[in-house]
Amino acid sequence: MNASASRLPIGLWALALGTTGFAAGFFGPIALNPDANQGPLVGIFITGPGGALGGLILGAIFRLLPVSRLRSFQALVASCAVLALGTLFFCLPEPAVRGYVIDAEVQACASPLKSADAALDRWEKAVADATWYTPPSDWQETAIHNLARAEGVVLTLRVARRATISEHRKPWNAGRLTASPWQSVEESAHYYASDAGNSCDSYTSRGRTLYTPFTDSTSSPTEPATLWPPTDPTSFLSLMELGPVPPEYRRLLER
Repeated sequence: MNASASRLPIGLWALALGTTGFAAGFFGPIALNPDANQGPLVGIFITGPGGALGGLILGAIFRLLPVSRLRSFQALVASCAVLALGTLFFCLPEPAVRGYVIDAEVQACASPLKSADAALDRWEKAVADATWYTPPSDWQETAIHNLARAEGVVLTLRVARRATISEHRKPWNAGRLTASPWQSVEESAHYYASDAGNSCDSYTSRGRTLYTPFTDSTSSPTEPATLWPPTDPTSFLSLMELGPVPPEYRRLLER
């Protein structure tokens, strides 16, 4: 029998590796990382075509090598396994950001009402652009009323440094939280604070302190929420609220 005839066809290599790459890249993200932006596109545009191309190259190489059909088949199976495992590992989710801790001091403090005009202008422009949607007729009055009754203040902070709190999501470390090293920031930013009432004296007397910014809403001028435009103080002013650092975050930062 001709030696070359006893070896695996090049087309079989391309078909096997292409199919393996497509299947792993298509179903892997769906099963392992459903929140990923790329989703099954990995298999369609990357690992599927890449596996087929790699199969053509390997098939041509093994046609030239003096190896038996059995050894070629074993190499093909091993190549498919490596491609599948490598693709699945690539599809595993990266850590997700769960929050930040900032090290900052108060530069200025103001009543939420002082930011009302700028916020109204921003939201009125957003409403004018949203021609497909009619907001409640009294949303401006409701928002201003809520600002006047707000039990908090708008703080301008000088943020010296920031640490990121992430949650790992791979099978062997799912749910584990880690803190990044402190990163120097040196910037001014506005936040809403209500932990000490609506008297600025309670905030301006503080020294440099650790805070955890958070938000209860994803409202923004470009992302309509259930109640849009929003009328609660933090969403209406497009501000994150400052909260205390959870004990678990503090332990992570002390490591």
